[in-house]
Amino acid sequence: MPNSVQIIHICQDEKFINAAVTQFEYCFPNSNTFYAVTQNPTSDYKHINGKPFIHKILPQEAVALAHNIPKSTLVILHSLSPFFIDFVLQLPKKNKIIWLCFGFEVYNDTHYFEEEELLEKLTRTSFPNPPISRKKRIKEHLRPWYRIFKPGLELSRKEKKQKAIARIDFLGSSFSEEYAQVGKLIQQRKQFFNFWYYPLELIVDVTDLIYLPKKNLLIGNSGFKSGNHLDVFHAIKTFSIPTDAQVIVPLNYGESAYIQEILVSGKKHFKTMFYPLLNFMPLYEYNTLLESVGVAIFNNKRQQAVGNTIALLWFGTKVFLSNKNSFYHYLKRKGAIVYCYETELNEQSISQFLSLEQMEHNRKILFQELNQAHLADVLKQQINRIYAKITL
Repeated sequence: MPNSVQIIHICQDEKFINAAVTQFEYCFPNSNTFYAVTQNPTSDYKHINGKPFIHKILPQEAVALAHNIPKSTLVILHSLSPFFIDFVLQLPKKNKIIWLCFGFEVYNDTHYFEEEELLEKLTRTSFPNPPISRKKRIKEHLRPWYRIFKPGLELSRKEKKQKAIARIDFLGSSFSEEYAQVGKLIQQRKQFFNFWYYPLELIVDVTDLIYLPKKNLLIGNSGFKSGNHLDVFHAIKTFSIPTDAQVIVPLNYGESAYIQEILVSGKKHFKTMFYPLLNFMPLYEYNTLLESVGVAIFNNKRQQAVGNTIALLWFGTKVFLSNKNSFYHYLKRKGAIVYCYETELNEQSISQFLSLEQMEHNRKILFQELNQAHLADVLKQQINRIYAKITL
């Protein structure tokens, strides 16, 4: 890789960015500039650790920046925030763009995905979405036709986003199953860029031995309704769970009204065994808690809780994932021992933990696929290949 390589990163003050800084600086030291787009440039960072090459920038300043990026500079979008759309649309075609998709860009956008598809019966009934007005749907549908008679009609938010996505060259995801899913939803073909925000070493201490015994049960990873907590509670409410076990339910971020409902339901079903996590914990403390978990249930119908799942598998937990979750299919393809929420969750299955041999098998696969050196090699090879074409 020539020393002149330059990579511009467009991001927001998100918890993933520190991991991205670590990896890109490890692979391409002194070649990265991060611009954190914000509407309040005077506030302190909430998540990002400040570095000399990380700069706060207003959305309108990002648009101006787009006009002054050299041809040989590679642009990486950490998500496709609405604040990034105008920047992308103003960026010259000479600049290659990699979009590292966070998921919310498509799954939280009703133009691409209906949230009801993520929800099971009890959750959907208890937390219905307000319907989109018929008038708004018709207006969105007819807008392109209006433009025949009014060529100067401003693009709608939907049209601008579609145009921005069309401008992007690479779609970044951690594994091909999720890449294919997002590509299907946006109905655009992009080149695949393989990137994991968190190498294994940033999630767990890979030198630690497996902690035994395990007895606790964990459900979900956050206080969002896509976790379908009510449906999980209903599915296991008659199961015999040891009275000395804790039913751990992380609810330290999410939707407040939803969290309150889960607190009420959890206490009702599990009594004194119910152990909600309502405050953020230091990583080492959280990992210590996860080490005590014998069974974890994630009823997310899309890729979510990946970091939690990786940590739990490393610690030797028996993990149940939905067969609608692309991460489940990735793990099965790689040979990991994981279980299907829809077909394998029953009273017997959650009472039998993994054997030590199965725990070690999962560790071997995770380390092989997600160790820092391996992911760095993958990242270097991809950037080298792209940059070589840019500089031809």
